[in-house]
Amino acid sequence: MPTTPRRYLGLLLALGGLALSPLAQSQTPQTAPPLATGSHESTFTLPQSQRQIEVASYVPKGADAKTPIVFVLTGLKRNAEDYRDAWIKAADEYGFTIVVPRFSQQDYPGVAGYNLGNLVAKDGQPNPPEAWSYTVIDDLFSDLEQSGQTERQRYYLFGHSAGCQFVHRMLTFVPQSRIQAAICSAAGWWTLPDTDNEWPYGLKDAPVAVDRDAQRQLAGLDLLVTVGAEDTDPWHKYLRRSYQAMAQGNNRVERAWVYYKTAEQKANRYGFDFHWAFQTVPGVGHDNAGIAPFAAKQFAAFERDGAFDVVTPETAPESTPD
Repeated sequence: MPTTPRRYLGLLLALGGLALSPLAQSQTPQTAPPLATGSHESTFTLPQSQRQIEVASYVPKGADAKTPIVFVLTGLKRNAEDYRDAWIKAADEYGFTIVVPRFSQQDYPGVAGYNLGNLVAKDGQPNPPEAWSYTVIDDLFSDLEQSGQTERQRYYLFGHSAGCQFVHRMLTFVPQSRIQAAICSAAGWWTLPDTDNEWPYGLKDAPVAVDRDAQRQLAGLDLLVTVGAEDTDPWHKYLRRSYQAMAQGNNRVERAWVYYKTAEQKANRYGFDFHWAFQTVPGVGHDNAGIAPFAAKQFAAFERDGAFDVVTPETAPESTPD
């Protein structure tokens, strides 16, 4: 019986991520050269789909194969260079290599192609995993391994705004990815980790089934959910205001807290280990450049201590607009 896309997630989990492993990908002869020191733009060929993807990168002086790699996912403008530039100071301070993929509108069109993972083709049929935007990050990391850029086994993952939408859904649908830890900042709306809400606001009738084991893996990932403490504008021009989105809260602070608490409650209900944390960033609105220094500091803490340096509040954060 052929394996349908809705069965792929269970199959990948059963194989321990073999389909995404460097061993599976090492059979392709196409490997990009190592990233050069400083700021650069380059093009990678994805081994599974043979699609090309542009990457904006920054490699600090003195970086070597043991330098931590941070993948940064952009907002809806897909302005990779701007996001890369916002991380340069922190990359120098903490010693990170920054890699920012630019997902083209041609290969990953609109919200469906980027934020929602390109899980479904234009004709409404499910795409195979090699066409998903969510599998690109592991492909790029494997390419960096094969080029000698890194000897590390895992990477850090950060996304802001639409990039956060990408990140939290990537963790949901590909929880076996080679992520060390992830920070998800200021999504405008979320796919709640439950089957009570219909896709894309929840996992009910999602184009790829997320079974209990995948939900357990998601809860066990080291994820910091964050948002600027002043990201409270209920009328922000990029804030979705559909009925389902408004049910998650009036602004990004409220919605981030609802996402975190929903995950925590589901983990408690099913007895999952829960490794998430939540923290707002004081004095910051909806601003990637404002969040980046905080996120970099948290990755540095995780690199040093194996945990984020935050204390999750017991009650919902203040979210009243000024």
